[in-house]
Amino acid sequence: MSSEHLTHLQKGDLGEVTLIVGDPGRVDLISKDWESKRKIEDSREFVLVAGKFKSHQVSICSTGMGVGSTEICIIELIENGAKQIIRCGGCGSWRDDIHPGDIIINRAMARTAGLMGDYVPDNYPAVADPLLVNKIYQGALKSGFRVYTGIGLTTETYFFGQYRQPNIAGSQLKADKTKMQFWQERNIINAEMESAVLFLLGSLYNIPVANCLVVHLSRATYQWEEPEDYNRIHQKSAESVLNSVLI
Repeated sequence: MSSEHLTHLQKGDLGEVTLIVGDPGRVDLISKDWESKRKIEDSREFVLVAGKFKSHQVSICSTGMGVGSTEICIIELIENGAKQIIRCGGCGSWRDDIHPGDIIINRAMARTAGLMGDYVPDNYPAVADPLLVNKIYQGALKSGFRVYTGIGLTTETYFFGQYRQPNIAGSQLKADKTKMQFWQERNIINAEMESAVLFLLGSLYNIPVANCLVVHLSRATYQWEEPEDYNRIHQKSAESVLNSVLI
């Protein structure tokens, strides 16, 4: 491990695949049935656990929400020997026929200007590993999910970046909904805040990466998935991912 910077994730055996999730609480949810489970790190938003899934050594780490903490997490996972990284997170659907509880597996991400600009120019593509995407997609279908694939949008902010209006009394600032329409007209099917970071770093450091996202909100209807169902689907979809990649 490099000694040129403060490290947040301590060295450990990450195994054949590392899952990343935004919410630290989801680490225990997804890994609860793993064998030989051990916590490697618990610092700020980063909780890193390793264990065995059906005799395969695997790991899972929380990134926190957004670009900054996700970049730290992924870089340090790669420094620590991650072999392939898959984001098992949530997203909002921007297409009318994709509903809460459905699964989206993005093959690529558009992104807001300047996102990851210290690494690559804006016209550098943010793409997932196609072989990994196919494995996860086929596995999700076999597991009985309604599955969609396409291009999503990664933004740096939750409100204006995803064209949401904050409920702040007296403010004259308005989210520009025409920008959301611009992306929808170009067949962007979902939005979230982390996948482009993963896809770019995977390409730069030659690590197979992909995502498998549970839709928690439809922007067409503003229908949300119930928290209990949302967690259950996350656990099942993460198990599907591991089965697809390892078994």
